[in-house]
Amino acid sequence: MFGDVGALVAIVVSVAIGAIYLLPSLVAFNRGVERRWMILAINVFLGGSIIFWLIALYLATRKVKTAEQPPEQAPAAQPAA
Repeated sequence: MFGDVGALVAIVVSVAIGAIYLLPSLVAFNRGVERRWMILAINVFLGGSIIFWLIALYLATRKVKTAEQPPEQAPAAQPAA
């Protein structure tokens, strides 16, 4: 009954390692980062090097630039009739 526990543990550990390896890409897609496909490419092809994995993680977690919108002005008060 418990003879296949070793295989189950191997599967769980493999999935966990894969999730950690792809963490920058998962974060980028979850946050909707503009260059998420570039982050995925860096992560998949160069992520084996801890330096490029950290670069991909940085790119995925940095603050997203948004277009600045002028502050909305309150509507002018109408004179009482």
